[in-house]
Amino acid sequence: MDRINRRPTRQKLKSGDIQGLAEDVLKVARRNLNPETSDRIETASNWLERYCLSNKFDASTAVDTLISRGLQADAIVDYCIPKIARYYGREWSNDSLSFASVSVGCAHLQLVLKHIIHERGFNVLDGTGKCVLLVALAPEQHTLGTLVLADQLRRLDFSVKMCLGIPAEDVTKSIFENNYHAVLFSASTLEAAEISAQCVNKIRENYAHQPLVFLGGSVLLSYNREDLPDAFDYVTNKLDVIVNSIEDATVTVSKDNRS
Repeated sequence: MDRINRRPTRQKLKSGDIQGLAEDVLKVARRNLNPETSDRIETASNWLERYCLSNKFDASTAVDTLISRGLQADAIVDYCIPKIARYYGREWSNDSLSFASVSVGCAHLQLVLKHIIHERGFNVLDGTGKCVLLVALAPEQHTLGTLVLADQLRRLDFSVKMCLGIPAEDVTKSIFENNYHAVLFSASTLEAAEISAQCVNKIRENYAHQPLVFLGGSVLLSYNREDLPDAFDYVTNKLDVIVNSIEDATVTVSKDNRS
């Protein structure tokens, strides 16, 4: 019997419902992180961190094991996977894990994420809400966080497109061809943030349609805000800030169109 909660049908959300839903989801998640639940996530994350480095790794076994220990599939995505990815990053920085081991571990975390998405039982690619573009420009190689964010946004009924590991020219072309409500750049290094800022400047200069532009990623953990390029409307890794900013901007545009 499949132990992942399936949702065979998907309720379409009205535009104005998304902000409230996001806030409710985040509030409930924070309330649910009581000491017992936090301990469960900590224990499960420790197990998954070791299992993802094992040569016996299997994504289905990993997910089934975690769910049998009382974790919901969404909690694995929202808490365990980011927590472990950060741990791998710290261990690599401390020379406690090799680059090869970190690469294998993160690749296995990505397989866990893909397995959960597949097992949900509905197509997460067809959101009917706000349309956003998630970008990790070449040569950025750290894309796991972007994939997690994409899943979180799709669960809130956003329509999400991703441009990962591609040149800036392809991103500007996609923006020209689509009316995105927001473009979210991910960067793990200052160099990647600066390349993203150059892309944003091209968008500002050449296109009449101006989506909201965000910068996120692990670079925010390594540098102060004043050290990062100022080309972006928002610099944040917080889901509620992203969702509320997009919703608020859309409401403002709608009011302007009525005047």
